[in-house]
Order: sequence, then C-alpha cells, then structure tokens
Amino acid sequence: MRVPRFAVAAVALLALSLGSPFPAAGQALPRDVRLRIVGAVVQIIPYDPVTDAGVDWSGSGTIISPDGYILTNFHVVGEPDQRTHYEWHAIFTTDPSFTDQPPKFTYWARYVAGDPTYDLAVLKIEEYADQTPVPDGTIFPYVPVGDSNRLIPGDGLTIVGYPGISGATITFTFGLMSGWLGEDFESGGKQWIKTDAKIAHGNSGGAAFDASGTLIGVPTAGRTVSYGDLDTEVQAYVRPIGLAWALVGPNVPTVARAGSTATPTRSAPQANGAGGATSGTNGSGAGSAATPAPASTAGAAALAADCTNCIVGDLRLGGIASGRIAGAPDAAQYQTYRVSVPAGTPQLVIEMSADGDLDVAAKYGAEIDSYADDGNWDYMDGAEAHDARLVIPNPTAGTWYIDVFNQLDKTSATYTMLVQ
Repeated sequence: MRVPRFAVAAVALLALSLGSPFPAAGQALPRDVRLRIVGAVVQIIPYDPVTDAGVDWSGSGTIISPDGYILTNFHVVGEPDQRTHYEWHAIFTTDPSFTDQPPKFTYWARYVAGDPTYDLAVLKIEEYADQTPVPDGTIFPYVPVGDSNRLIPGDGLTIVGYPGISGATITFTFGLMSGWLGEDFESGGKQWIKTDAKIAHGNSGGAAFDASGTLIGVPTAGRTVSYGDLDTEVQAYVRPIGLAWALVGPNVPTVARAGSTATPTRSAPQANGAGGATSGTNGSGAGSAATPAPASTAGAAALAADCTNCIVGDLRLGGIASGRIAGAPDAAQYQTYRVSVPAGTPQLVIEMSADGDLDVAAKYGAEIDSYADDGNWDYMDGAEAHDARLVIPNPTAGTWYIDVFNQLDKTSATYTMLVQ
C-alpha cells in the first residue's frame, strides 16, 4: 500500500532562479488554449518505497496523449547520474475552474521509460489516488506536441508548471526564445533552447509552448553567470521537444502530434452530418442523455475520407481526419465522422484547416439534416474561411456527429481535421 505523506521541496538540476517581464496582454494564448493547458500540466512527486512516503521535492510534467502518458524530466523522477528512477509517482492536477487553488492529489503514474542523457522521462497514469485502476478508455486532458526545430530567436514562449518559489498554484510565465545552444551551454547546436522566461525549481519537467499553444520543450535548467561586477547573465534553458522523440516515439503510441508549431491545435470532440442546405454560425443545442457509445476503433493516426454524403467512420479523441470534398450545384456536399465522448469531458474542440472554403457542423446523438439557420445542428462554423473551429463546453456524454461540408458548387477543397 503506497501511503502518500508528501513533503514538497524544490527540484534542482542547476540554479533555477530566473526572471523576465511579462508580455503585453495581446501576446497571451487564447483563453480556451490556456484552460486546456491548465488541465494537462501536472505536478509530480515520486513515491519512495523505503520511507513509504513522497520524496522531499516536486516537479512538473505534461500529459501528451489522451490515455495519460506524461513527459517530464528524468531528474524529477530519479537520479540521472546514477541512472536510477522511482517506480510510482503521485500526480497532482488543477481543475481549470479553480486555478486559484493548489493542485489536488488525483492519480498515480508508473515510470515507463527514460533518457538520463537528455534528462527526459515518460510516465503513464494508471491508478486513481486511492490506487483503484483507471478504467480503459479514460480520456485525459492533454496537449499536442509540436516541432521545436521550427523555432527561431525572437519567437514567444509560454512556460507552465509548479515552481515552488511562486506558491502552490499553477504558474504561467512568458518570454522569448532567445536562441539555441549546444550541450555545453556555450557552443552551437540545438540541444538547448535559451529563454528569458521566468522559471524556478518546480518548473522542471513542465511545459514550454509556442505561440500556437503546442508543446515544443521541457523547462529543465537555469544558471546565473557573472562576468564581472556589473556583467551578469541570467538565463533559463529548455530541452527542445525534438530531442524527446527518440524516447516518446517508441513508448507513447497515442502521442498527440501537432502538424507544426505554426498550426494551432487545441482539444475537443464533436460531430456529424447529413443532408445539405445553407449555413449559419454557432447555433446551440443540448441533446438528451444517452448511453456513451463504445470507444472508437480509429487510432490517433489519420482517418482518410473515402466517401461523400455518407458517414466516413468512427474517429476517436486525439484522431486526425482528412479528405477532399467537391462542390455540387444543388446541395452542400459533406463527410461525417462519429466521435464517442466520455462522461466528464470538460471541453471539446474541433480544429479544421483546408485549402478552400469548407465548413464544420456538430450535433449530439443524431446526424444533421440541414445546415440552414433553422437546421437541426447544435454547433456550426460557417464563416467564409479556409479553416473552422468549434468549442463545445461540457459536452453531453455519448455519440457526437461531425460534418465537414462544402457549400460552393464550383469549388473543391482538401481538409485536415483534428479532434482531441
């Protein structure tokens, strides 16, 4: 029996005491992206079986897949120099509705794999705090993983974690991607991302996000270097996500990949389609209660549409759908996906991008019969644009239908849709 008696102190790799000013308000990530991040960035305290208690430090981590895999630093979960690690780790989470409160002990996660050389590790959530198993098919809040190699100096970075010096609550700071460095913190290379964003000890293992809200690094180290009485450099260092793929790829089969750091990706499930007519923007609908549908058989890899005006198939949360829809003179042409949404899902978001003007609509429990203003859709983005996005707060558990549709009779467009 693991008895969690936690004494929380700081995790230190180097001297993590760094600072920089916050950006202007216009540089902040969108509210829904920040709320998703709050749910996905966790606090970690390893469990020591020798003392039957938590260790005397804490760190941070980020959930990177819908089934609960966490990316963090190796020095948060073990000793890189000895290449040893703890097996079980207490996971503390923050409710996005109560960001003013300290995180709560919610889960136990087990060590999966680690890379002491690059100071990275992967855990997987397996049990609730009372050590009862987490049921198969449970969907955790998570963030998409981007491409750190696309960063250039001057890009904005948002750092998220649980730094001990800033109190017990989750903390966001902002800074610039200051540049790249080699492993020795001096030479050239892409082993480290320099940033002037403020981080502290408890940030270790947490998250660094680009301007689109995709994970591009793991805050790991910091140092203060004095070159003279008046010449002092204070710098924080982030492990690029590019160095994590050798660890993540073989060990996290359902990792949520972003198309690139330039493409916003957010979280959510949704819905469907049938028949055709005109469009609208953002209707509302509730839908009656229903028994949740079985977990989708579609994986996180792309599900390609091979039909028009029909149901393509089941798409699970974290999955990607792609297809092509040609226009027709008499009615909108559509492709429909079914998504099973588990109970307790806080928010669903559909993100669709296309090379032409396509729209997205969603409905709970049944296919859509019309895209007109008085149609039976629950949510719709029918704006004249090459992308569409729907946010559905507290969605009803059960089967949702998502329609991607084309209302222009002389155009054809190819799309990619992320449902997280």
